[in-house]
Amino acid sequence: MKTIDNSARNRKRLFSLAVIFPLLTVLVLSTPALAAPVVTLTPASGVPGTEVTITGAVFDSYKGDIVHIFFDDEEISGSPMEVPQTGEFSIPFIIPADTTTGRHWIRVKSEAGSTSFLAENFFIIEEADITLDVIDGPVGTEVIINGKGFYAGRTVNLYYFNIVGDPITSITASSEGRFSHDFVIPASTGGVHKISASNAEGNSAEAEFEVVPELTLNLASAGPMELLTARGSGFGYRSKVNITLSALTVATAKTGDYGNFEIEFNVPDIQPNTYDIKAQDELGNIDIAKFTVTAGANLSETTEAVGSQLTVKGSGFNPNGPVDIKYDDQTVATAVADNNGAFTVTFDVPPSEGGNHVITVSDGTTTKQLVFIVESEAPQKPALLLPSNNTDTKAGVHLDWHDITDPSLPVIYDLQIASDVNFLSLVLVKEGLAASEYSLTEEETLFTIAETTTYFWRVKAIDAARNESQWSDPWSFLVDPPPAPMLLIPLSDRESDMPIQFNWQAVASLSLPMTYTLQLATDLYFTSVIFEKTGLTVSDFTLNEEEGLELEGEIAYFWRVKAIDDANNESAWSDPSSFYIDSSSGFPGWATYTLIGIAVIIAVFLAFRVGRRTAYQPPD
Repeated sequence: MKTIDNSARNRKRLFSLAVIFPLLTVLVLSTPALAAPVVTLTPASGVPGTEVTITGAVFDSYKGDIVHIFFDDEEISGSPMEVPQTGEFSIPFIIPADTTTGRHWIRVKSEAGSTSFLAENFFIIEEADITLDVIDGPVGTEVIINGKGFYAGRTVNLYYFNIVGDPITSITASSEGRFSHDFVIPASTGGVHKISASNAEGNSAEAEFEVVPELTLNLASAGPMELLTARGSGFGYRSKVNITLSALTVATAKTGDYGNFEIEFNVPDIQPNTYDIKAQDELGNIDIAKFTVTAGANLSETTEAVGSQLTVKGSGFNPNGPVDIKYDDQTVATAVADNNGAFTVTFDVPPSEGGNHVITVSDGTTTKQLVFIVESEAPQKPALLLPSNNTDTKAGVHLDWHDITDPSLPVIYDLQIASDVNFLSLVLVKEGLAASEYSLTEEETLFTIAETTTYFWRVKAIDAARNESQWSDPWSFLVDPPPAPMLLIPLSDRESDMPIQFNWQAVASLSLPMTYTLQLATDLYFTSVIFEKTGLTVSDFTLNEEEGLELEGEIAYFWRVKAIDDANNESAWSDPSSFYIDSSSGFPGWATYTLIGIAVIIAVFLAFRVGRRTAYQPPD
């Protein structure tokens, strides 16, 4: 019986489990599973000083709980914090300055001392590093320096190590600790040079750039004996450099502290072709440039004066053919090349301005141009001779000054005469005078503007190269008008008979010959002029009946005279004098004057006789 009962119980139990298990299965499957909390970092890598945003998500099971956030073993600012009802949070964090490179953990704990983490993630600190987009090249190469892993927002100092560490620039790293800078390789010796980057926070990095030697030429081609300039960079420190064209050594240069050099040499007289020009120093630095030797020409002198002889030599031109030589646009010579295409020709430098001039050598196929420089030194300023400074002179003045000697002959002169010392009011300008003297022509004689007029004069010299001297120191001279004549006969306020003899004192002047103008008037102020005689060449005039002038007796007549010099400068009128016509006497005026003269002579004679008899009368 017990066996039967046990079996029955077991069957009941199995039935119950069969009913309960499916129900439990349905219940468990219908309950949602809870996800684990997650921490994300933005950005996930960077440098000390980088601002990182820590974001927590799926913290639903910890709503309202206090959580602690750690960077490695240090709790960050803003922690602990309460988890919001949303189950999500976000908090900023600055990576500490002393953080080393590598991986660093950010962990969220429910308790500060707990060893278990609700969530964690890592932040990678980049190592400071710089890279160059170009790692070798000649001096002058443009290089981009890229840096990363430097303290965010802090200054980074860049250096280029030549002889010493030369500063390149200072640049500020980005918020991610990165920077980029364009840099041109300066003059440097050949070989490897260090470029470094560092900041005050202890970040530093280095890169290397290799400077390679470079040879450059100022011309890609030139003819024999033409001047060629070779420049080198990136060679050894103070090293001797041999320069060869084909197998010929054409120059030896010496580099400076930074491995550069510059040297000029003449292209050797070799056959036209393309050659290698090689520069090699004592340390084995070497570079090669291609150069083409063409037909060429050269000058015996590169700088000379107008009129000097200049020789042109050429080679590589058409054999036995004519070669035309032009000075600027003027043909100055023609040569004939020999069997080898060489020639020599000499010509005189024509008048031309000081400075550069182009000499063109051409056979119709080949043309070469050479630069010739005419001396540009100004002549000395002339020294004035005559008239002496501040002296009187005639209106038709003769001017004289010292000759000027100059390499570029002939020398010509410009002359100026002015009425003011600043030469603002010019009265005469003469240009291109061949002689160092000048006499004013009749048309150029100087007029007197006042009682005495002062004129100023100066001269400058111009050579055949059109170089102009300074103006000479100005001198002055004075031009005087003729003085007013002094009247002699007839005596003032006396009677005169026709014909009337007028006489005045001849006028002295530097501007001879002199002429006179005579005027008669019936009033002292000469408002009523009744007679005028011009162009008188002597200082007297006889007024007779032929002049057609009838003068009345007992009337006062006035007369005056003025002088005119060779430059038509006029004197002032003389002081006027008066006379009367004697109407009562039958004698003419000249007879009266003659009788008066005879009477004076007789009186003198009688006085003399009486005196002698008195002096020699014997005593009683």
